[in-house]
Amino acid sequence: MKTPPSFIKKYFTDEEIKELQMREILHEEECKGILIVRLMHDYKDFLRGTVFYEEGFIPGYPRIMRVLHLGNGIKRYFNEGFYVEEKVDGYNVRIARIDEVPIALTRGGFICPFTTDRIPDLIDMNFFNKYPEYVIGGEIVGPNNPYNTEFIPYIKEDVVLLSFDLFEKTRRRLNPEERYKILEDFNIKQVRRWGPFSLLDIEEIKKIVLELDRNGREGIVIKPLTIGKPIKYVTLSSCLRDLQATANLITELPAGFYMQRILRTIFFCYEFDITLDDRYLLDFSKALCITPQKVIEEVAEGGDIREFFEIKVRNEDAITSLMEHLKRSGIKTKLLSSERIDNFYSAKFQRIYTEGTKEIRQRLMGHGFFD
Repeated sequence: MKTPPSFIKKYFTDEEIKELQMREILHEEECKGILIVRLMHDYKDFLRGTVFYEEGFIPGYPRIMRVLHLGNGIKRYFNEGFYVEEKVDGYNVRIARIDEVPIALTRGGFICPFTTDRIPDLIDMNFFNKYPEYVIGGEIVGPNNPYNTEFIPYIKEDVVLLSFDLFEKTRRRLNPEERYKILEDFNIKQVRRWGPFSLLDIEEIKKIVLELDRNGREGIVIKPLTIGKPIKYVTLSSCLRDLQATANLITELPAGFYMQRILRTIFFCYEFDITLDDRYLLDFSKALCITPQKVIEEVAEGGDIREFFEIKVRNEDAITSLMEHLKRSGIKTKLLSSERIDNFYSAKFQRIYTEGTKEIRQRLMGHGFFD
């Protein structure tokens, strides 16, 4: 087995390192001359996505508990005051400075070449001069990103960072009001927020959720004023949009992905007394049946399941790094074009879903299977 960097021994014993290597949980990566080791699964008190480097580590991002009944969820998990923040639909990043270099990490602990390249467009770079040991947690949303093709109506051009967390590399999380103030001082964009609220305000919070649903927004995250764990809740429109956006990938995603969204829909309608009339049912049936049928027709004619992306970056080498990053992540891509436009480089590429295509093709050829 390959000898890991010596700095890993600050956190794990030799026996633990051997176990982690046997289980292939430690993965090395280098970016801008910085060597990091990412943790692929939770281990001891370190979360999946934790990134270790010579001078320290960036904590992994904790999972947030979901509730399906909003009112009862609030009563169960909150005794004191809390804020409501908008849950936005994008991809999760942590932005930190390692050895004086700003780096963007995905939830899994990968260095994202695209987001790292665009950091100067996302935040005030002076932030890390004052707070070098802080990590900004947020969501990258908007068009022209390399991960999501779903259209976000409220962001029409380029990507933005909407921050929702701020913590120290020691893992101490700042409470919401501390975070709001510090990020506002540097004009770093944040998710929308409401509050503070108490348990007496549940009906007001439900009105916020219904407004978000009418506007096609994803949902909310409820965060305690001080100590405690947050909970998340999504809208009916978010469930439908997820199904519509992924219907062409129905053979790539686990069945649970679709069942969870159907369950969220049913619980939302129950709590908010919404009738699933013909309009809703037609939209759901189109997502679950019509789009997959078109995919089968395309594969039958010799095509592949694929998605198309267009991005823009500051540095041309970020395009190559992104393609390599996606390949390391097990994603097959094909670069279609690359050109300089003003101060950016624009690239178009496609993501090819080989396993899903293969499965459909085998079914079309009459191959049997056990379910």
